Amino acid sequence: MTLRSTLILLLGILVLPVISKAQGQVFIFFDTECPICQKSSQRLQELYEKYHTNVAFKVVFSTKTLKKSAVKQFNKEYNFSVPYVIDKKHKLVEQYDAKTTPEVVLFNAQNQEVYRGAIDNQFFGLGKYRPKTTEFYLKTALEALLKGETITPNKTETVGCLINRKKAPAKIL
Repeated sequence: MTLRSTLILLLGILVLPVISKAQGQVFIFFDTECPICQKSSQRLQELYEKYHTNVAFKVVFSTKTLKKSAVKQFNKEYNFSVPYVIDKKHKLVEQYDAKTTPEVVLFNAQNQEVYRGAIDNQFFGLGKYRPKTTEFYLKTALEALLKGETITPNKTETVGCLINRKKAPAKIL
């Protein structure tokens, strides 16, 4: 079975990917220079290899100045082959209200958000991590999604690098 995920750009507005034969889709907001993303890349690669036939994966590199060559270097250095998109204009960042890298947003086949948060609990603060991961949030969510079960927890706190989002214009009184 081949899984195909295609992004559609309609009148400059990015809409949800069209998925064929998938039970869900997951967006992972990532940054090549974020140490937590670097350290999470192997676990994310393993999840992709295990679940990509049933769930569409898309890594969203959200750094505005990122070059494709930097992503290729990251993929080579970390043996990372998860499909990706570079979101320089932050269309996906804004659409999914992503604030941190890494941050996961999982949707079911009806495009309903069913999980948002961290990949796992290895990191619990900047520079603070457990020697061994004890809770695998994304893996647990993927397994529940595929079994048709309620995802618990459906939201976890993310720890990582902040996404530099557009600032709202100042209001003039």
